[in-house]
Amino acid sequence: MGKRLLNILVSLVVAGLFIWLAVRNIDVSELWLQIRSVSLWWIPFFVAVMILSHLLRAERWRLLIERENISVPLSTLFAGVMMGYMFNNIVPRLGEVTRPVYVARQQRMSSGNLIGTIVIERLFDIVSMLAIMLFAAFYLVADTEAVRELLGMQDWPWYAYLVIPGVLLLAAAAFLLALRILNALENRTDVTNPVLQKIVRASRSFSDGILSIRHIKSWPLFMVFTAGIWLAYVLMTFIPLFMLNLQATYGLGISDAVVLTMVSSVGVSIPTPAGIGSYHLLIQQSMWVFYEVPLVTALTYATVAHAVNLISVFAVTPAALWWDKYYRLNNPR
Repeated sequence: MGKRLLNILVSLVVAGLFIWLAVRNIDVSELWLQIRSVSLWWIPFFVAVMILSHLLRAERWRLLIERENISVPLSTLFAGVMMGYMFNNIVPRLGEVTRPVYVARQQRMSSGNLIGTIVIERLFDIVSMLAIMLFAAFYLVADTEAVRELLGMQDWPWYAYLVIPGVLLLAAAAFLLALRILNALENRTDVTNPVLQKIVRASRSFSDGILSIRHIKSWPLFMVFTAGIWLAYVLMTFIPLFMLNLQATYGLGISDAVVLTMVSSVGVSIPTPAGIGSYHLLIQQSMWVFYEVPLVTALTYATVAHAVNLISVFAVTPAALWWDKYYRLNNPR
C-alpha cells in the first residue's frame, strides 16, 4: 500500500511538472478565453469513434482468448476494456490488471491466463506504435531536425541512437527466454512442494496467456482489428482540430493527425494519471514545432481533447458495466 501511494505521489509530481512546463510561457486568461470559444459539435463524432476503437480492441482481445471450449460475450470484453481505461486514468497501469481480473471473475476464467494475453496485446501495440512512429518521423515530418529537437535528441552523438534498437533487441531476447522458461515449467510434472506447485500452476496459467498468440485462428482479422484501432486513434486526433478550425487555419490534415497521434502515444505512455501534463506538453510543443500553431492555441486543443476523452471514458464505463450485467442475466451460459 505504501509503495502504491508513493507511486501515485510521484506520478502527480511528474504531472504537475509537465503542466507547469506547458503553461509557463502562455497567458492563462487567453487560454481560458479560447477554451470557452471552442465549437462543441464535433464531440458526438469523437465519442462514437472512441467507442468504436474500444469495441475493436475488445474484438481483437477475443481472438487471443477464445478456444473451442471458451467463448466470452462481447459485452463482457468491452466492459473490461472500458474498466481498464477508467482505472488507468486514476492510477497509471492499474487498468492493465483490472481489465483481465474483471473478465476472469465474470466468466470464471484464470486471471493469470488473461493477464498473459494483455502482455501479448501490449507488446503487439508497442511494435505497431514504433513502426508507425518511424513512418511518421521519416515520411510525414519534413524536418527531421525538428523531431530531434522535440524529443531532446539534438545533441545526441551518432552512437547514442544504437541504444534504442539495442534495448529492443535485449527486450526481445528476454521475452524469448521467458517463453522458454514458461514452456519448461508447463511441462514439469515432478514438483511436489505445495508452494512451488502453486507457483508452477500460476506460471502455467500465465504462460498459456502469453502463448495464446499461437492459437489465433485468423491473423488477417487480427491485423484488420489492429489497423482499425490505430485508424480510430488517428480520427480521435483529427476530429478535435475542428473545435478551433485548425484544419483550415493551419492546413492540418489526416497525415498531420498521424504525427500528432504518435506524439500523444508517447505522452500517455509516461506514467502520469490519465496522461495529464505529459500529453498536454508534448502535443503543445509538437503543434508549435511542426506546424507553427501558437502555444496557447495548441494547449487549448490538448486540454479540450484530453478532457472530452477523459469524461467520455468515465461516462461510458458505467453504461458498459450495466449492459454487460443485463446481457449476462438475460443470456445465461
